[in-house]
Amino acid sequence: MIGLALAAVLFDVIGKRFGARSASALRAMYYLPQIIPVAVAGIVWGWILRPDNGALNGLLEAIGLDGLAQNWLGDPDTAMPTVMAIMVWVQIGYPVVIFMAALQRVDPELYEAAEIDGAGWFRRFRAITLPQIRPETFVVTLTCTIAALKVFGPIFVLTRGGPGDATNVPSHFAYQNFFEKARVGYGAAIATVLTLIIIVLSIVFIRAQAASERKDRG
Repeated sequence: MIGLALAAVLFDVIGKRFGARSASALRAMYYLPQIIPVAVAGIVWGWILRPDNGALNGLLEAIGLDGLAQNWLGDPDTAMPTVMAIMVWVQIGYPVVIFMAALQRVDPELYEAAEIDGAGWFRRFRAITLPQIRPETFVVTLTCTIAALKVFGPIFVLTRGGPGDATNVPSHFAYQNFFEKARVGYGAAIATVLTLIIIVLSIVFIRAQAASERKDRG
């Protein structure tokens, strides 16, 4: 949803008001985290979020918000939300690119006709945009769900599943048991179950998309 919202803003606001080049430049900026190696991004974010002299806490203190400065990755209450925010930063470029390409193929005459009929932006978005980009929505939802289920690199680099088990996800939990605790069978079982869950979700999404397309064709 964040990617779709950003794509809509880039396409409808930035693109139409400031030109396609400005929208393309911002799209490339959003996609940049996708091409940065996970290890490099993790090291940079680890430095930014350091509790003692990290850039984020330093900025908060500089603007008088000392009370908000904390150990972002070392506190169980903030560790997972912080990692999730970093993952959004890493992944956001992919849905933005997909949705912007989808928005470009929507017939502008549909928007013009709806605007003449008095439809506002939100109504045009709900009645025209969302149905037109439904295939891309299915693809982005499926791929982002799979990426969330199998995420490993950022967790491994930033927190190693800690503090405690606050950021331990299935893929890292499988790694811990397989390699660190030498519980090979248990780790393999976790990885197998995770793979099966991803396969089942993929089948469900694909069938739902096929059913939606058949319904649209009547």
